[in-house]
Amino acid sequence: MFSLRFPPFLGLALSVLPAAEPDQGRYPIATSPFRETPANSYSNYKDADGRTIHPIWGDAPFFDFGSRPITMDPKGVVPIPQTPAPGVHPRILFGPDQVADIRRRVRETRAGREAWKNILSWTEAMKGTYDDTADYTKPDRFNGGFQGLRGRVDLFRLGLPDNPQKGVPRYRDNPAAAAVYAALVDGSAEDFPPFYWNILPLEAFRCLIDEDRDGARKLGAALITALRITQSKRDAERAMQQAKTPGKPLPPIEQPAGTFQLAFAYDLLFNDLTTDQRATIQEELRNTTWSHDNYGTFNTAETSRSNWATFSYWLYQVLALEGQPGFNDLKVRGMFRGWRNLLTYGWYPSGATFEGEGKNQVGMDGVLIFAARQNDYGFENLAAHPYLRAYARHFLPHSLNPMVTGFHKYDLLGGSRSSSAGFAPMDAIGFKHAFPEDKVVDFVYRKSIGENYENIPHRPDGYYNALLYAAVFAEDFDPANDDPAELGLGHTFFCGERSLLMTRSGWDPGATMLNLHTRGANGGHPFADRNAVMIAGAGRIWSPNGYASFNSDENSLVVIDGKSQNRQVPGRMVEYVDTPMATFAVGDAKYAWDWDWRRLEKRGGYYTSDDVLNNRIEIPAGFEPVANTPNDFAYKKHPYAYLNRSLFELGHWIHPKGAISPMVRTPLLPVQRAFRTAGLIRGTHPYILMVDDIQKDDSTTRYDWGLLLEYDVQMVKLDQKADGQTDILLWGADPSQTAKRPAEAVPPMPDRTVHIAEGEPMLLVRILHRNGGELAPEIIERPNQDNPKRYPAIRRLVIPSESVSPDFKVLIYPHRLGAPLPETKWNADRTAVTVRFSEGWTDEIRFDRGAGGKTHVQLVRNGSPLANVNQEPPPPLR
Repeated sequence: MFSLRFPPFLGLALSVLPAAEPDQGRYPIATSPFRETPANSYSNYKDADGRTIHPIWGDAPFFDFGSRPITMDPKGVVPIPQTPAPGVHPRILFGPDQVADIRRRVRETRAGREAWKNILSWTEAMKGTYDDTADYTKPDRFNGGFQGLRGRVDLFRLGLPDNPQKGVPRYRDNPAAAAVYAALVDGSAEDFPPFYWNILPLEAFRCLIDEDRDGARKLGAALITALRITQSKRDAERAMQQAKTPGKPLPPIEQPAGTFQLAFAYDLLFNDLTTDQRATIQEELRNTTWSHDNYGTFNTAETSRSNWATFSYWLYQVLALEGQPGFNDLKVRGMFRGWRNLLTYGWYPSGATFEGEGKNQVGMDGVLIFAARQNDYGFENLAAHPYLRAYARHFLPHSLNPMVTGFHKYDLLGGSRSSSAGFAPMDAIGFKHAFPEDKVVDFVYRKSIGENYENIPHRPDGYYNALLYAAVFAEDFDPANDDPAELGLGHTFFCGERSLLMTRSGWDPGATMLNLHTRGANGGHPFADRNAVMIAGAGRIWSPNGYASFNSDENSLVVIDGKSQNRQVPGRMVEYVDTPMATFAVGDAKYAWDWDWRRLEKRGGYYTSDDVLNNRIEIPAGFEPVANTPNDFAYKKHPYAYLNRSLFELGHWIHPKGAISPMVRTPLLPVQRAFRTAGLIRGTHPYILMVDDIQKDDSTTRYDWGLLLEYDVQMVKLDQKADGQTDILLWGADPSQTAKRPAEAVPPMPDRTVHIAEGEPMLLVRILHRNGGELAPEIIERPNQDNPKRYPAIRRLVIPSESVSPDFKVLIYPHRLGAPLPETKWNADRTAVTVRFSEGWTDEIRFDRGAGGKTHVQLVRNGSPLANVNQEPPPPLR
């Protein structure tokens, strides 16, 4: 077939028998040339002697999708044209029969024209013919602000040589840049800017769309030169590596020169390449795309939840050779398994995710690619996966902030005004393509791509060439579909498995919004923030979702003695009440304060359930097995066995099927209780109520009620009243939240009188009650504790209490200056407080401490019940 350039591997046959094997199309596993070949896998591991053990491609459990049954729902999913016969190109993203429609998209749709402008900006700059007065450069994002650059894409990333023309920026009609490209074409080049690899497939796409045969001929020659230069550098690096470890075979090359960009360029340019050019590129692809799997190929299905599974570059590279000698069909099957299992176990039926939002996320580019290969492999159409649809139709629209200026995202890539397509741009575009008639999807697409299509991808690098993808699948949103209130979304999103509540007073830009995140499931990049809240209202974000807020005292929760919860230990929600006029949830963070967790890894090999059964787990001193199950932390429980298995037998996230990573625990900061009741009360003047029942022990302790703030928020009034209530009035120096964050911190307290215009957004934080309230609230800003150089400073409103139990009860009211403030008054025995606005209606909030230590809350408006939050919580987790 061809010569495999790899050393002898130490292989481990997994001996996993696949489940029922459906029709396998034109690529049956039994005839795959790679079925006996070792894989260079994410699931590699070291044996007791330190040798790397590689699984065998043919032993992967390709048809094992775990124990959770999924029924695909094809309703509303657009039919996907199937891939052409092997050897026919283009084929990775689309086939020859779709070229005419793609030409129409880039010329007749607004989305396509914007993507096309971005493509031309890059390709013309690479060839030295960039004209910054041309239509493709408009609108100008830079205004000459970067070395004279005018245009719409980040051309400075190209690494172009300086323009020899005096006084002319390097990006404009640059003879030196033109010479670089000409040298690539004529084969005389000895080097070129590495970023060119990202532009070469864009030029191939341009040649295809413009039917530019002469440009394609030049590009084919340039591609071969770039390939040979890159191969030469790689060979030199490998020779140096081999010299450092003589006698030790080097692993196979796992990605081609130019990575997936070579695959795209080859695929799009194929019909204009010479026979020799094709052969040269095919040899590179044969030798570099077969060896490495993608995440999820060999893992236990139920724990294949990392969004590494949707790293699309692995898919693009191998599909360039699809059906040809050297093509590893088992790699494609493994990637499909990873994608499908991620959708099933990395998402919940609600549409919320296990691992926050980031990287490729759903990977809609791969979803569409697999859908185009249903016939060839017998794949299901993943666009019909019910959890994917729930993410697009429920989670994403509810994760929009009220001003629809961005999306709420969680974990390391978090925040409450996340733009740049809001989430992975591949997903926004892919959802719109897959569900063209769905108005909810259309609205989400509109808000992610921008009212003027300004968020159309403009960079071709990264995990994928998003710019190429945006042009191929260009779609326009419906301009009449601009009112979310007409979409039947309701006010509230709730996920009982992740323990996440997102609720709002309405869908107008001034609506009040509350998120409560208790984290019954943690994901891969969590913070120590069980029971943290997000607050928006009056046209802005006040308290955002954390962004790199790793520790408890960097988030919006009650902190004990300045300590922090463990980032990995979950909390649990214990109550959820949703009525037309009020929505509440109760989070229990006691377990997250009680325990510190650690995952155990075996030294040599990996642990299995048999090691648990025979007491072979090496448990560190001071630790004990975690006997709790995932269902113990879930408000909504499911009957599947893996959710009722102890976390001491937690399936390993990356090792082969059957591997486990036992979870053990040691005491952290044991507490008697740590409940937070948080809710939104709707009406003419919506407001938020938060009740914290938290107590460490029977001694006086320092508690800090904290509210993470946007960087510009300042305290403009502090009024401690005689009845024990305290008013804190907050205002933001950037009311529209459009200014760039300054390098220097905004002072937490102004040192001069601040003039606030009537109508500007304000936030009233009223302390209805706290024990031990002698210390004054303050705004504190300090550097990020984990990485102050990489991440911004943390600003928080802190309300301290030194008490046995602080019993915080706080009312939060977003409003605009000039609006009436609520009058709040306690009854004689302080068991109920009335909330009254000038309109004449009155809310009575009754408090009653339950047997489990949680305060029950009953809301009554003008004598009529609004909501009862009065369930006794389940016993504490042990």
